Amino acid sequence: MKGRLNQRKIFLVGTLSIGAFMFAQNTETDTVKTASIDDVVVTGNANPKASIKTSISISTLKPKDIEQAAPRTTAEIFRTIPGIRAESSGGEGNSNITVRGVPVSAGGSRYLLIQEDGLPVLQFGDMAFATQDQFTRFDSFVSRIEAVRGGSASVFASNSPAGIINFITNTGEKRGGSISQELGVDYRNYRTDFNYGTPINDDTFVSVGGFFRAGDGARKTGFNSNVGGQFRMSFMKKFEKGYFRVYTKLLDDRTAAYMPMPIGVTGTNEDPVYKSLPNYDALTGAMQTINLQKDRAIGSDGNILESDLSDGMRSLSKSIGAEFSYNFDGGWKIDNKIRYSANSGQFLAPFPATVGTFAEVLGAPYSSATYAGTNTAIDQNAIYMRMHLFNTKLNDFNNFTNNFNLSKKFGGVKANVGLYKALQNVNMSWQWNTYLQEVNGYNARLLDVRNPAGNLLTTNGLLAYGTPAWGNLNRNYDTKYDITAPFAQIEFKATENISIDGGVRYDLGKVSGSFAGGSGSITKDMNQDGTISLNEQNVYALGSSITPVKYEYDIFSWTLGANYAINSKNALFIRGSQGGSAAADRILFSSYNYTNSSDPGLEAVKVNKVTQVEGGYKLRSTNFFVNTTLFYAGTEESNYEATTQIETKNKYRSFGLELDGFYKLNDYIDFKGGFTYTNAKITNAKDETTIDNTPRRTPQFMYSFNPNVNYNKFSAGFYLVGVTKSYSQDNNKLVMNGYTVVNPYLSYRLTSNINLSLNGNNVFDALGITEAEEGSIPANNIVRARPIQGRSISMSIKLDL
Repeated sequence: MKGRLNQRKIFLVGTLSIGAFMFAQNTETDTVKTASIDDVVVTGNANPKASIKTSISISTLKPKDIEQAAPRTTAEIFRTIPGIRAESSGGEGNSNITVRGVPVSAGGSRYLLIQEDGLPVLQFGDMAFATQDQFTRFDSFVSRIEAVRGGSASVFASNSPAGIINFITNTGEKRGGSISQELGVDYRNYRTDFNYGTPINDDTFVSVGGFFRAGDGARKTGFNSNVGGQFRMSFMKKFEKGYFRVYTKLLDDRTAAYMPMPIGVTGTNEDPVYKSLPNYDALTGAMQTINLQKDRAIGSDGNILESDLSDGMRSLSKSIGAEFSYNFDGGWKIDNKIRYSANSGQFLAPFPATVGTFAEVLGAPYSSATYAGTNTAIDQNAIYMRMHLFNTKLNDFNNFTNNFNLSKKFGGVKANVGLYKALQNVNMSWQWNTYLQEVNGYNARLLDVRNPAGNLLTTNGLLAYGTPAWGNLNRNYDTKYDITAPFAQIEFKATENISIDGGVRYDLGKVSGSFAGGSGSITKDMNQDGTISLNEQNVYALGSSITPVKYEYDIFSWTLGANYAINSKNALFIRGSQGGSAAADRILFSSYNYTNSSDPGLEAVKVNKVTQVEGGYKLRSTNFFVNTTLFYAGTEESNYEATTQIETKNKYRSFGLELDGFYKLNDYIDFKGGFTYTNAKITNAKDETTIDNTPRRTPQFMYSFNPNVNYNKFSAGFYLVGVTKSYSQDNNKLVMNGYTVVNPYLSYRLTSNINLSLNGNNVFDALGITEAEEGSIPANNIVRARPIQGRSISMSIKLDL
């Protein structure tokens, strides 16, 4: 019955789309100009053109759209893009992002690539504790964002079979810029953005921009947790048949990282009621606390490593890139993009390993407990947690990318061939410790405990140098990934109205390096007080055994699409594609033979594959557009998750419908929105009990809606973004309820170049859960889940230059 209902929903929307098509066929103005609502796109296609002329699903976001949506993080920008699922509850990084039909089965964005000016920020989107959004910041230097869903992405970039999100920056060709100052009204945030571009002469252009901010964000960490900024510069020289551009980016930013938090839940698995716990507001609370500022562990070099918890997610990136384009006689053209980025940083975040009462968390080995630094006995009726501090050093994530493309136009045909070359370092170390802490959303206290003999087992709340409950997880990665990918695309007009394009790509990856894991424990005076305490008798450190890595992988990707331009306003398209994403660090520490490329176990997990089919209808007019896309996706992958320590090998299939539209009612009122329906299923799995279940964290419906009013000097509206319910885990027991976020905005143009605005994010304090560690409600009615942030309101003033 449920399947029939879903089919009826798709049939109904399809019928409405056909009706719109027939209506458009009967209207006049077949030669209407649609430039104002049909942007020229450059991402995911070999020949820049209006979106209606492409056989792909693509959306464009302008800076004004992004500012009005009031995103608090980079990933929150993507929530308003139809078909993009962005779980933006982790802060300014560590977000999970995917495209409709493709699962979020690992952290980060395994099947989707984030680019800046057409080149990837990182070569892999799902590296543990080093996600792409952690090294990406939106600021006013960005001229627009283009998002390709499915389709041609598999052959236009490596490791991106599901899609590409491309941040395109200013070149200075248009004189002008802005300075804006944003201030948090009900939370601590102070941010300045600036950008300015200008022609130096008729063919030379320069632009600069960036931002700086300070504060602690919408969650109260008790200290300045968001401090840093970014500076960018571009220099461009045009000549008669082409151009040359060089640009640079300097990013130094630290922000709080949010892991799953303690949340209360009652009711049943099918109909749960989530709520904040006493002393911990799920919407504003944070596990960070001023009572835990420093952490000491054994670093990868064997020496004591002291870390400052206020660093949180520290993102350091120094990039320099260049672009060259030249048109030769006879229709030949060369395009080359090159960039080198020096990336490093740190990921420091508390994770609740166990949450419950004193007896549930501390148990029998402990006879007494006090709040650290005091003689005050703890409240036996309160809630506590054994906290694992995820302390990961991102030592070296440098990468180099070069994309060379040679194209030729002849008649109605454009063909291009190219070579993609990339190098990516993955050098990081894990040194995690265990603390005891009360569950309190603001300045939580640490606990000291004693054994029955009265001996102190903790030092200022530190129970263990390591994570004995999970085993020795000290790790060090030092691997390098060398990617060589030749590619070719061709596009031609089969008839006056039908264009066909196709492409192939062959990725050859070479992986080298080594990794080492923890082995046993040592005795070491960690706090250097001259005394070996009980927790210093078992200090987890790296073992002496080093595992070499030297293997190869290959990915063959293809795409074939066709676009039928019925007239200047109507088009039909269809596309099939197949691609893959190479597994990077997530398959290490899994006992494969990493020096034998043909090892069956390794061969089965080196590449995750995606096959997609999509087709749709695009309608344009002077005051509206509608994009309708039916899609199918099949995914085959393997994964290892650090927090659950579970290895999975799954196959998924999904089909659904995506709608994207805009309507301008008159000179004052317009609407835009998106809607995605997904029917997904696990078709094969290592855990056979999950077969035929819905993949975890996959809602049936995602939607966004944005009405906007412009009258005289006023502009007002809101973004409504939401999802329906989904399951926390593949066992399909515990439901994560659907939720809707409302982000209103109001602006007033004080003068011709000064604008005042007021923006809200989640103004109705919707409690949205994006992930949960538990697969069912536990006996103590407490789950560890990652909620979206609560209400935050900001005001800003912007001066156009």
